[in-house]
Amino acid sequence: MVRNVKFRVGTCKFEALSLKNPFELMLGLMFRKSGNALMEFPWEGKPGIWMLFMRYPLNLIFLDKNKKVVDILKNIPPLFFNPKTWKTYYPKKKCKYVLELDAREKIEIKQNSKLEFI
Repeated sequence: MVRNVKFRVGTCKFEALSLKNPFELMLGLMFRKSGNALMEFPWEGKPGIWMLFMRYPLNLIFLDKNKKVVDILKNIPPLFFNPKTWKTYYPKKKCKYVLELDAREKIEIKQNSKLEFI
């Protein structure tokens, strides 16, 4: 069951959908017009994120098992009919969590920041 969680990364506070099961992880934020998601994978790895059926750009924040930021990809555009947009985005290091944040909202998250639930 999808639920909302509140958390802080550095000085930024967020509310997001908590996604954990395989179906939720596969859908992510597809078809939504706005919102954020915190994706928790069952193990650390380098999950691929692609923007199929997204309606807005995302900032992707990758966190390790200790909830520390290991990689940040900013302003990732939705997938369109243009093949140049057909990309899968991977972190540089292994991660257990991925934050999908609405890129239309300004954020100040830095490498090595830590996620804390509030």
